[in-house]
Amino acid sequence: MSEKALKIIKICFSFFIAFVLVFTSLFTYREHLAETYELTFLSSFIVGIFFAACAICLIFNKRVPQILYLCATILLLIVFFVCIAFSKQFQMSGGFAFLHIINPLLVLVYYLFLCDLSKTALKLVPTVAAIPLLYLAFVLIFGSVTGNYIYFFMNYEKVGIWYSVLFILGILAGIFLFGFALYYLNRLIQKILNKKRGI
Repeated sequence: MSEKALKIIKICFSFFIAFVLVFTSLFTYREHLAETYELTFLSSFIVGIFFAACAICLIFNKRVPQILYLCATILLLIVFFVCIAFSKQFQMSGGFAFLHIINPLLVLVYYLFLCDLSKTALKLVPTVAAIPLLYLAFVLIFGSVTGNYIYFFMNYEKVGIWYSVLFILGILAGIFLFGFALYYLNRLIQKILNKKRGI
């Protein structure tokens, strides 16, 4: 496959993902606008905007740091795994099935096969925890002010501070684990694909 053809595929798939993520997040939350602070909405919406921006950058031959794709993938996989683990507490039908399952898998496919982290330094991988940590800080501040901690495991007043701390540490450990695993998996897949392309 030529570089030009690959670029066209990346642009088209990026716009497709952007449309799916933004549309499904807005459509699903159209009757829940007061709850758009949830990570389920924010992750798909923000990553959708990110993919639209990336598509535009590709059109104008502007380089997108590949580590950002890993950050976007991890952000959606957090929603995927948390919602799968606590499926009884979360609504998984209709548009929420897209937000919880389909959207994360779409982004994962793009990341694994159309991104190339072969020139991305390993030391950048821990940055995948930046946005999740910012969101957790927001949840704590939002909960302290409004009494609504968004997710039950963050309500330390109800479940206990150690439960919340251990849950957060567990999430961070999972983020780092999957971050490094996906980093190496991407490099392995790209090595195989580049070999087939004769690069």
